[in-house]
Order: sequence, then structure tokens, then C-alpha cells
Amino acid sequence: MLRRFLLFTDAPSRTLADSLKSREIPYLGQCSDINIEGHFGAFRVNARCGGIRIDAGAVLLPPETCFDLILDLQNPPAIDLPIPPIGYFAPGRDPKKWEQALNALAELVGEFDKPKFFEYRPELCAHGASRIEGCRSCLDACGTGAIESRGDRVSVDPYRCQGCGECATVCPSGAMNYVYPRRKDSLKRLRLMLDAFFEAGGERPELLLHDSNAGATWIAEHESELPENILPYEIEALGASGMDFWLAALAYGFERVILLAAGTPAEPTRRALAEQIGYAGEILSAMGYPSDSVYLVCAEDWLNVLEPLPASPCRTHARFAADDDKRTVIRLAVEHLYRQAPSQPESAALSPGAPFGEIRVDKEKCTLCLACVSVCPERALADGQDAPQLKLIEANCVQCRLCVKACPEHAISLAPRYLFDQRQARRARLLHEEAVFRCVECGKPFATAAMIKTITQRLQHHPMFQGPNLRRLLMCEDCRVKAHFGHLSQKP
Repeated sequence: MLRRFLLFTDAPSRTLADSLKSREIPYLGQCSDINIEGHFGAFRVNARCGGIRIDAGAVLLPPETCFDLILDLQNPPAIDLPIPPIGYFAPGRDPKKWEQALNALAELVGEFDKPKFFEYRPELCAHGASRIEGCRSCLDACGTGAIESRGDRVSVDPYRCQGCGECATVCPSGAMNYVYPRRKDSLKRLRLMLDAFFEAGGERPELLLHDSNAGATWIAEHESELPENILPYEIEALGASGMDFWLAALAYGFERVILLAAGTPAEPTRRALAEQIGYAGEILSAMGYPSDSVYLVCAEDWLNVLEPLPASPCRTHARFAADDDKRTVIRLAVEHLYRQAPSQPESAALSPGAPFGEIRVDKEKCTLCLACVSVCPERALADGQDAPQLKLIEANCVQCRLCVKACPEHAISLAPRYLFDQRQARRARLLHEEAVFRCVECGKPFATAAMIKTITQRLQHHPMFQGPNLRRLLMCEDCRVKAHFGHLSQKP
């Protein structure tokens, strides 16, 4: 039997108190500063009552260590998330909704399966490095509060995760993946469905993506009204589809991808989808494809909103195998579309926040300290090994901003774009190089000329670096030690 627990700041009305008593539901009233942690089946609660912070379970008879369900009658509620935890109900102070919540709580009895929707690959994560925070895409997109920062990486609570999928959709590196189902399984199923459509004589197919809840209900009610070239495709959650899936669908032969929003998607879902659709649209538009090749539309309006696509030139359909690497799928899809595109520009300019782009360096400011190289999690930046150089492999750059934040000279900026020539994108490109500075005593190369110039300019008026001491800045580490003990000349 599941335990039930109610939270509110005011004393319950007689009607509600009688209802709680009849259902043998414990409650806690007249408390403030309520803190709720945990998840469905294991909520932990503490609150401030009478000026003392208490463990809510310990004061009940019999005591409880945790609670399966929460009914919060406060306004505002203790948990204020776009997507509250499963088992947490917050009907506010509306008496009409209290009974509905109580009835819903009564149904949550028994055993429940909790699938794990995600797979996290920390080695690909661009969240942080050397205690510098970079990418926050998954943290900002998660509406359940299941993702938290843990230093240079993130942590996902599988019990709080509800499979919305936005974290995988917005992740620029592919560190976060949706696995219910996996990408390669979804794409394989999509291609098989499309092959069957063409074998049956179908033409100009359009893909209608919908979720397994409200979307599936809407499709069941309106499927007979859909045009023959509209192919419904069910996914667990609308937010779980991303740029990789949409572009692959277009490469496989669909002329348009329609995301059907049945009901009211949560704000994080709408925001994440709109953002990613914008990036995909910029890439497609640059190649001359229709701007609405990927389109998000409400179920009630979609037939009236979408205009028929213009006749498209005959093009071959991609046959590349599905892959579980997000950026690989995007690359393969775009390469196929580009080869047959009406326009073939060198690159597509993208909006800020896009997961593709180049890094620009202000050569007047850069000293080649290589702090940017040390924090780059994707190996997009590299040094020149034996030469004072900074190089970029643009295909690896996820625009996480770690290099921007790590640069002490503020010499780095990002330029979001998609470079269509992937051979050029995968080639190491020289961003900046400097002349070598040699030790004034022994001639050993130990720094760049720009770095020595910057250091001497900043320290020339410091009392510790006057006269012979300033010259030591021009020496290598060995000669600097010798000069300190008087074994070298002390020329100013």
C-alpha cells in the first residue's frame, strides 16, 4: 500500500479533514519553508514548524522514513517545475481540484516500471573543464529538474527523468542520448516504412511525428482525414526527436517533417524544439530547400497552416546506415542533401547557440598561452606541437564557449555556421602563430614573442621588476635560476 502525505500552510477545512481521516491519509499543516527531495515512491520531506526544522516523517505516528506520494495544497507549491515529479500533485487552493487529486492519488497503488530513457557519455560532455562552466544545454532544457551540475560533468537522476527527451535533442556533442528507443533503431524503422511506401507506388511523402500520448490519441481520431502522402510516426515524446532525426528523414526521401503538438507541450519542450528547428531550417534554407521543411504545428491548426510544398526536383534517396552518433548522422544527412541541393554555398550562417561553427582569434591579443587547448573537451583546438601555433578542427567544435571563458586575453569569439565541405571541416586549420622568443642569455626558445611582450608591459612598473629583475623575464627557466643566485650577468 502506498503512503500518502499532504502539505499545506493553512489548517484543512472540515470537509477536507473528514476526507483525509476517512482515507487514513496523514497530513502536515501550518508549516513553512518546505523542502521536498527524492522521487515517486521515495519522497523525503522536511519543513519549518513553530520555528524549528523537522523531518516530516519522524513526527508522524507511526513514523515514516519516506513517502510515495505528495499532495501539496500550498500556493505557490513547494516544487515549482514545468514538469513536476511523478506522484507529486499540486492543485493549489481550489477545493474543486482537491477531490480530483485525492482520487488520482488513490489510483497510484501497486508496482510500477520505470524505464531508463537516457544514456550519458561523460567523455563527450562539454559542460565544463578545469572548473570552468561551458555548455548548459541539457541543464537549461530539462523541465523535471533531473539534471544537475557535478563539477565538469552533469548527473542525471533516472528516477526523476520522465523521458521528455529535450536533453538529448539540445546536446551539441551527443554526450546525452535518448535510448527509448535508440537513434539507430528509430532511423532503421523509419527507412523501412519509407521503403514500403515507395514500393506501394506512393509519391512525395511527408512525415508526421507525434508522441505516444496525446498525439497518438489525436491520430487515432483523425487518421482517416490525413492525405495519403502523410505518414504518421509515433515516438515516445515529441521532444525526443532532434535535428539528426529530421535531417535524416529528409535525406531518406521525405519532403517535409511535421512535428504534431497535440495538447499543450511544456515550455522547455516548445523552446527546445523551436530552437533546433531554427538551426535545421537555416542549414536547409542555405541549400535552397523550403524553409518549412521541418515544421512544428498544433494539432488543431496543422491542415490550415501548412502550405503545399512546391514541386521538388527528382533526387535520389539516401541509403546510409543508421548510426548512434548524433553528429555523424547529421553530417551524413547534410552531405547527401547538399549533393542534390538547388544551391551549394560554402557554409550556412547559424544563430547563436547552434552546435556547429568556427572559432575566431584576435591575433593582436592572443599570446598563444594555449589555455583554450587545455580546456577544449572535443579536441577541436590543438597546438602546433613543436611550433607556437593554434589550430582548429571545425568539425569537432560544438560551440560550448569553454575556450572563450578560459582565454585570459579575451581574444576568442565564436562564429556559428555549418561548413558544408566536411573534408575542409575535418582538416586542422591554422588560427594563429607567433614568432619564437629565445632566452637572452642562452638562446633557448621558451615562449612566444607576444607572450613576453605582454608580460613585460604589464610588469614594467611593478616595484619587484625594476632594473635587473625585469631582464629575468626574458630568460628561460634555467637561466632565471642562475641569475637569481648571481651566476649570470645582471645587465639591465
